[in-house]
Amino acid sequence: MQNKIVLTVGLVLGLTAGALLTGIALSLSGEQMMIKEIRSPFDLEKTVRVLTQRINSKPGWHVVAVYNQQDEVEKHGGVDIGPMKIVEYCSGNYAGQMLNVDKRKKIGTILPKSFVIYEKSDGSVYLATMNGSVIGKLFRGEAGRIVEKVSLDVENIIAFIFSN
Repeated sequence: MQNKIVLTVGLVLGLTAGALLTGIALSLSGEQMMIKEIRSPFDLEKTVRVLTQRINSKPGWHVVAVYNQQDEVEKHGGVDIGPMKIVEYCSGNYAGQMLNVDKRKKIGTILPKSFVIYEKSDGSVYLATMNGSVIGKLFRGEAGRIVEKVSLDVENIIAFIFSN
């Protein structure tokens, strides 16, 4: 009987400790896992130009809009955030596959996809985007498969950053 109590207490403490450690690990690394940040070898304008050219040259993909986020923030009462552009882009094919099912229409809240290109205070330029390989794991079934295909295309689009 005493062995069962010791085993039960040990099991409960082990599960509790595991859940606590998992929570701590996710809170410390969640941002790094969900958002991919890559240093660009180019200045901000060239990074935006090369990125938009690569998106528009990828079959089925197109740039929806490019926003000057620095201007938008300042124009609407915010402080100077430094040079920053947001590039929204979309694939009608993948968006159609994702959104043609009623239970997946809510995924439209994260569409169109976007990149943010910004200059840090030291002058270095970065590109950031959602980490599709991690996001894809949050979805099951067909939605997860679509996100995986999109992620492969996105990796191909941003490959120019790694080639220089």
